[in-house]
Amino acid sequence: MTVIALILGVEPEYRHDFKRWSDDVVDFAAAPTHGVERERLRASWEEFRGYVSPMMEARLHAPQDDVVTLLAQAQHTGDSLTVMEFLNFCQLLLVAGNETTTNLISNGVLALAEFPEEEQKLRRQPELAASAVEEVLRYDTPVQLTYRTTTRAVEIRGTTIPAESKVALLWGCANRDPAVFSAPERFDITRSPNQHVAFASGIHYCLGAPLARLEMRLTMETLMRRMRTLAIDTEKGYQRLDNPLLRGMQRMPLVFAPA
Repeated sequence: MTVIALILGVEPEYRHDFKRWSDDVVDFAAAPTHGVERERLRASWEEFRGYVSPMMEARLHAPQDDVVTLLAQAQHTGDSLTVMEFLNFCQLLLVAGNETTTNLISNGVLALAEFPEEEQKLRRQPELAASAVEEVLRYDTPVQLTYRTTTRAVEIRGTTIPAESKVALLWGCANRDPAVFSAPERFDITRSPNQHVAFASGIHYCLGAPLARLEMRLTMETLMRRMRTLAIDTEKGYQRLDNPLLRGMQRMPLVFAPA
């Protein structure tokens, strides 16, 4: 959250609010909500809008070196962003730049804890950090599925999907496809090639992939350098997110010895 807030240009004192707004967006997208909960999420959106809209106006008069300034100036010069598109884009950057990378990091730490031989390999060969990131993306994909809408009827293995249908693409399943990956249930930080689809592909390829890879690689390098041992606290255990779209941790207590 600190990194994405810095890129957006959010003041430090609002970062906790941005985390809360991000969580609310994820909750809203994960499952239909009704009644009091829906009103709470609607109020959260209004809070977000009440913060970002004046922020956009302020950047028009006092530009800064941040993404909000770039978006605000594009809007001011008559480019294609409407105010609502500006708000939605900021919300997208907020959630995609925070939630997914947070889950990627926690999934990576869990994988290293569950496969100690791979952790030791990474300690001996820190240059494998970039490869390890790709394997975490494949092995424990942070975004399990996304939706697309068919523009025409499509036939797949004898089943016709009508035009204008909502289709769930299961990235997590594709990344364990035995026709593509040998021993797909094994976590192997030297896996090559690693043709995972954690960031989707084509025109829908994840805009934040380079940032996510950088954050994750630096995190793994730092953990290996600064923690001599690293393990899950078996007494307290860990708890996964209760979310059909995202795969990550709600809680994951660790026990470690500093280097």
